[in-house]
Amino acid sequence: MKILFRISYMGFGGAEQVFLSLAREFRNSHDVIFVTDKNYGTTYDTLKEENIPVISLDCRRTYLSIISFARFIDSLKPDVILSAYPDTNGACILSSKLAKHKCKIVLSEHASVIEHFKHKPLFQRIKVRLIIKHLYKYADKIVAVSKGVSDEVADILKIADKCTFIYNPVRFLPSKCSYDFQKDNGLVIAAGRITPQKNFMMLLEAATIIKKSDSHLKFKIIGGIGDQQEYLALQDYVTKNELNETVEFVGFCADIENYYRKAELFVLCSAWEGFGNVIVEALSFGLPVVATDCKSGPSEILENGRYGRLVPVGDSLALAESIQAEIANPSSSIDERYDRATNFSEKNISNQYIKLFQSLREN
Repeated sequence: MKILFRISYMGFGGAEQVFLSLAREFRNSHDVIFVTDKNYGTTYDTLKEENIPVISLDCRRTYLSIISFARFIDSLKPDVILSAYPDTNGACILSSKLAKHKCKIVLSEHASVIEHFKHKPLFQRIKVRLIIKHLYKYADKIVAVSKGVSDEVADILKIADKCTFIYNPVRFLPSKCSYDFQKDNGLVIAAGRITPQKNFMMLLEAATIIKKSDSHLKFKIIGGIGDQQEYLALQDYVTKNELNETVEFVGFCADIENYYRKAELFVLCSAWEGFGNVIVEALSFGLPVVATDCKSGPSEILENGRYGRLVPVGDSLALAESIQAEIANPSSSIDERYDRATNFSEKNISNQYIKLFQSLREN
């Protein structure tokens, strides 16, 4: 089977990481090709380094790629196209309509189409809803990264059987030896780019509460600055509440696995998610987890609290209490956390995609 990955830009986002994981597995038995708008980006270089075929359309905007991508469909003749992100998904549908070669089109959604775009300009919100409502119906299938996201798309599209969900693959293979690594006593970590979505202010407020009764806990936030204003607000809070010895902003880290190995607990305090890859990554290193019960993903990954504690978004006191309780009495055993993470392995998830592709081709 020839599988074509369509994405506008190979940055360091969730969809890019998922596509890389899938491509690495697919290429063992299938032909894979990436088609992008631009010929640069962090993970574009990764494709080159790993000898995964990639073609750039050299387009400044995705909507300018519609005709050129249609020509590539005719020349490459893929069996399946897997696309990501609303703009690219919409353009991909239009390209497929123009192309003479007909293949299966699978669109993917990696974020909450309600929460993620709620804070965007009005034009962008309207555009995304119009793309989903009027173009997604021409896809053979829409795959969301969680049931919550799938339900959102289905609600807009009004065609429930077009939508399904396949969870994201975890990039770290669960290994029980990871938990034998020397721990930093009291280290609690959180990971993600500093943006309002990741809601790190909630973690700082919880750290302030915890500091009053348990000063040995230290918090490290790992991730680059996605929103300078948000970062400055967090830094101001740290200074005003004398958290400089309690909280550290690590910044972007290419080897985050070292922090997973050293930590005693992982916290996700997001206001919303599409899935929550970092929760699965933490589980794959045997870490206990506390997460906000946000849309969408954490409650599905943790099975409503079976594998980690869930707290309401914005409830800093509940977060503080759950952090301390989870360290003292984890919700699940190490073996249970490893087993749960295995469900999200690259092999398992890629097999689910292949089964989907094969079923579409048979219909």
